[in-house]
Amino acid sequence: MRVDLNLRRVRAVKRVGKIRMNLRIISYYRIMQVCQAEYFRQLLKPVT
Repeated sequence: MRVDLNLRRVRAVKRVGKIRMNLRIISYYRIMQVCQAEYFRQLLKPVT
């Protein structure tokens, strides 16, 4: 019984860890895309 509870807890923690990692990766890529867009916008601006 006790081992079963521990296994469940470990699995739940692993699942939450995976979700958090995925969210971090997604947010990182979003930030990178925004930065790239801003960078190219600055590059393509006509020099006056």
